[in-house]
Amino acid sequence: MTTKAGSVLVIGAAGHQGSAVLRHLSDCGLEAQVLLDDRGEGEAYGLPWQRAETASLDDAAALEHAFRSASALFVVLDDPQSGPDERLRHGRAIADAAARAGIEHVVYSAGTGPDHHRIACDRSRAIEEHLRSLGVPLTVLRPTTVMEEIAWYWLSRYGTTLVLATPFEAQSRLPLIAVDDIAALAVTALAAPSDFLSRTIAVAGEVSSPAAIAALLSQELREPVACSEVQVEGVFIYPEASAATSDIAWLRSVYSGLHTLRSWLEEGGGLALCRRAVAHPSA
Repeated sequence: MTTKAGSVLVIGAAGHQGSAVLRHLSDCGLEAQVLLDDRGEGEAYGLPWQRAETASLDDAAALEHAFRSASALFVVLDDPQSGPDERLRHGRAIADAAARAGIEHVVYSAGTGPDHHRIACDRSRAIEEHLRSLGVPLTVLRPTTVMEEIAWYWLSRYGTTLVLATPFEAQSRLPLIAVDDIAALAVTALAAPSDFLSRTIAVAGEVSSPAAIAALLSQELREPVACSEVQVEGVFIYPEASAATSDIAWLRSVYSGLHTLRSWLEEGGGLALCRRAVAHPSA
């Protein structure tokens, strides 16, 4: 790794991806710094980091101060308090500060899968273009739909019936990735930049369909799971939602722990998430 000791700065550490990146950095023996948004991001999540700084992401001087001892940066802008224009403004400010500070490698986790408001809300491509225009050494990870969405949003119990309700046709082919695997790939990129620099990589661990997911859940939960297509207000489906755009074999070659949907359920905590999502109120 080319970065100075203790010099990986994480922006977005209060979210699922950022906190997972911190765990993987720690597992690799790499000390990390954290920059939190000054709107109470860390307090809201109860995150007790000792080496956390707090600043406005609109404050250029504060950003440069936070970057002073960092030579690598992981950034994900997934704060639900931020709207698309604010994320774009923050992304550009972070890019400008990274360029001025001479950051040696930026790993940017850009956007989410194509089922997430991308027409109206996604600004990640504009942020990526700004980073590239500044000549910042860059790796962009584009997560596909995260597996955790199954438990967070899709799987519900209606009376005695379990339903997997998605905004996709039952046979749509969906690239899926576990949140923890996004983080692991980010840290792999930081540790071996030569394999990742200047690349934009769609990340997925498996391609499946809502119908196949429902069938697998039926096996794992030991009760039938119906599959239903629903229209979700504000969600716009891109054609690439059903395209296998990721080089899963290559991703698995650089990170052998990449989860399939079954291994995420059985080994990655997914089954526990799903069980909690459909637990009876009295359970």
